[in-house]
Amino acid sequence: MGNFASEIEGYKNKLFSEDNWFALGEAILKIIVVLLIAKIVSKMLKSVIRKFFNIKSKSPLTMTIRREQTLVKLLENVVTYVVGFITFVTVLSIVGIDIAPILAGAGVLGLAIGFGAQNLVKDVITGFFIIFEDQFAVGDKVKINGFEGTVEEIGLRTTKIKGENDERHIIPNGSIVQVTNMSVHQPEMGK
Repeated sequence: MGNFASEIEGYKNKLFSEDNWFALGEAILKIIVVLLIAKIVSKMLKSVIRKFFNIKSKSPLTMTIRREQTLVKLLENVVTYVVGFITFVTVLSIVGIDIAPILAGAGVLGLAIGFGAQNLVKDVITGFFIIFEDQFAVGDKVKINGFEGTVEEIGLRTTKIKGENDERHIIPNGSIVQVTNMSVHQPEMGK
C-alpha cells in the first residue's frame, strides 16, 4: 500500500511541477510559431507563383488560360504538400519524437512504392507534360490512341474523352502514344 501511495505522490509532484508546465507551455508556443510560419511561407510561395504566371501572361510567349490555371493549381498543391510535410516533421521534433527513423522509413517506403508503382509514376509524369506542353485541353476535339471525341477532363493520371455516341474513354496518360488535336486552330473562348 505504501508503494502505491508513493507512486501517486510522484505523479502529483510531476503534475504540479513548475518546470513541467513551463516545458509544456514552451512546446505549445513553439508549435504555434511553426504553424504560423508555415502558413505565411505557404501563402508567400503561392503568391509568388500567381505573380510569376501573371507576369508570364503579359510576355510575348503567352499560354492558354486553361494551361496557366492548371499549372498554377499544380504548383500550389506541390507547395502545400512540401510545406505541410516540413511542418509535420518539425512539430514531431518539438514534441520530442525522433524523426530520423521516420525520414529513413519514408525514404525506403518511397523507394518501394516507386518500384511497385512504375505505371502510376509514368502516368503522372506524362500527365504533367501533357498539361505543361499544352498538347490538348478540356473541350478540344481529339483522337488519342484510336479513340476520338471531346476531352472532358485532364488529370495527372488519366484523360477522359467523351465519344460521339456518349461513350466515355478513360485513357491512362502513360499509354498515350499518339494525339491528333483537331481543335488547335480554333480561337480560344473569351479572347
